[in-house]
Amino acid sequence: MASFKGNILTESSRHGAYSLMVKHRSVVAAKRVRSPLGTPKFTFCLFSFRLKAMPERIIKKSPVVIVKNFLILQASAFIAYTIAAYLGYYSQIYRSLFFSKIISFQVAQAVFVFGLETLIIFYIFFRWYKEYWQIQPYQIVHGRGLLFRRRETIPLNQISSVSYSQGPLGKLVKYGTIEIKTSQSEKYFSFKDLPEPQSIADLIIKFKQASDFTNKPSRHDLDLNQLLKDGETENLELKSTFRWDLRAQKINRQLEKSVMKTIAAFLNSQGGQIILGIDDNKKPTGMEADYATLGKPNSDGFENHFSHIFHNMIGSEFRHLVKLNWLKLEGKDCCVVSVTPSLKPAFLRTDDSEEFCIRTGNGTTALKFSEASSYISSHFKNSLV
Repeated sequence: MASFKGNILTESSRHGAYSLMVKHRSVVAAKRVRSPLGTPKFTFCLFSFRLKAMPERIIKKSPVVIVKNFLILQASAFIAYTIAAYLGYYSQIYRSLFFSKIISFQVAQAVFVFGLETLIIFYIFFRWYKEYWQIQPYQIVHGRGLLFRRRETIPLNQISSVSYSQGPLGKLVKYGTIEIKTSQSEKYFSFKDLPEPQSIADLIIKFKQASDFTNKPSRHDLDLNQLLKDGETENLELKSTFRWDLRAQKINRQLEKSVMKTIAAFLNSQGGQIILGIDDNKKPTGMEADYATLGKPNSDGFENHFSHIFHNMIGSEFRHLVKLNWLKLEGKDCCVVSVTPSLKPAFLRTDDSEEFCIRTGNGTTALKFSEASSYISSHFKNSLV
């Protein structure tokens, strides 16, 4: 049984505190280990933070269902034909037809059986081929039907639980049933004969989580005091500045790395927010000190610099998952960096090495190479590209 309330959230908490510093060659080797997993290829569209940029997934029934349905229909057709032949004396009826002298009853019978078998095969195959489930950013679409197409949708924000089940044969050949319960009228949707049902259930949960995260109210509509109410958590971190060291009174590149490290951890975990311009005591320090270090000393200049650092240390392919919003507290600018969870692993690149980080409690943890490989294979098992 899988539930979006707990199944994925517990994934990152199973790992303790480790560190990972690997050369580029080691990272390439890790990618080689991951690549044979046979996961689907996704296409990403880069635009600001919208869940629509996340890859869709099309799922079809397990090919095993073709064999199973063919055997069932084959047995049914054989029984029906045998009973009809026994009751109808078809051989005598056939001999009364004008072409019976040209084509013998045995040949006609063989042609009829062959034609019936062909129709059954085509019906079973195209019925399987035309049915699909498409997991989209905000909904699940189920399409089916040969001549008369039917299409039903399940909005992700209405899903209250996701579960799966497998019979003895399903466990043997890895297929089963996905059951989805919605919050409206407690309605159930049952999708049968899907391959790897546990993986599909986990993937639906991830899309559900990303949808819930993206559908949160805009940060412009939230009060910073409300955001700061509980302090730093697994999904919220406070930073006094982005690059200006308030103690040393100079630019400190390690502060930029610290922010990017936290962003990478959010990408690899459950997403979250970083509030820049607020210290650990929830007091506003503002962004003015960071502005002063830039050629264009304002929020636009800061976002340009932020994107430059992000592209160098994490990668432009993840930029659409990060959004910057500006709020004021006690007259000082604060920047809320909102990060949605990624469907593929994000590495923090510094000089000639890389780190793989996750969130553990209200802190950021860098994993060792072996632990990172294990986490990636489990957390991203449905979405590696």
